[in-house]
Amino acid sequence: MTFIVPVVAVAFYSLFMYLMLHRHSAESPLYMLLCVAMGIGSAAIAFGLEFLWNYFLVTFIATHPSLIIVESFVGVSLIEETSKWVWFVLLIRHWSHFDRYTDGILYGCGLAAGFSLVEGLLYGFVHLDTVQSLVRSLTAVPVHFMFGIIMGFLFSRYKFESDRFYWFSLLIPVILHGLYDFFILQQFAEMLMGAALIVFAGSLSLSVWVCRTAYRVDRRNMTNIS
Repeated sequence: MTFIVPVVAVAFYSLFMYLMLHRHSAESPLYMLLCVAMGIGSAAIAFGLEFLWNYFLVTFIATHPSLIIVESFVGVSLIEETSKWVWFVLLIRHWSHFDRYTDGILYGCGLAAGFSLVEGLLYGFVHLDTVQSLVRSLTAVPVHFMFGIIMGFLFSRYKFESDRFYWFSLLIPVILHGLYDFFILQQFAEMLMGAALIVFAGSLSLSVWVCRTAYRVDRRNMTNIS
C-alpha cells in the first residue's frame, strides 16, 4: 500500500493537469511522457547531489539551528529545482512545438510528475508508513506540481517575451520551495511549521492565476493568428 499511494497520487495530479490544460495546449501526450522521463532523471541527479551535500555538510549544518535555512534553500530547494529547470534550458526550449504558454506549464507538470514519483517511492521504501505517504500525497506531491506550473509559465515568458524571465523561472520556484521546506524543517518553534501551509496556499493561488493567465494569452494569440 505504501508504494501504491505515490503512484496513484502522481497519476491523479498528472491526469488532472493534462485534462485541464490540453484543450488549450493541444500538446501530444508523447511529449508529456518524455517530460515525465526527464523528471525521473531529475530525481536521480538531485538525490545524488543531495547525498553528496549531506555527506560533506551534514555535521556543519547540525552545528547551529539557523543553518537549516542553508539546508532548505540550497541543500534541497536549489538542487531539486535546478535539476528540473536544466531540462528546460538544454532541451525543452528547442522543441519547435513549444509555442504556447500552456505548453510550458504542461512540461513543468511532467517534470514534477517524474520527480514526485521517484521521491514518493523512495520515501515509502525508507519509511514504510502508509499514513505518512497519504499525507505526502496531499502536500509534497501537489506542491511540486505547483512549482512546476510556475517554472513552466515563467520559462514560457522567457521564450516568448523577454530574457529577464530566464532566471526568474528558476529563482521563484527555488524561493517558494525553500520557504516551504524551511518552515517544515526548522526547530525554532512548532507553530512556525504552520507557515508551510501559508506557502502552500500562496503557491496554489499563484498557480491558479498563472494557469488562467496562460489560457487568456494563448486564446488571444490563437484568435489573432486566425
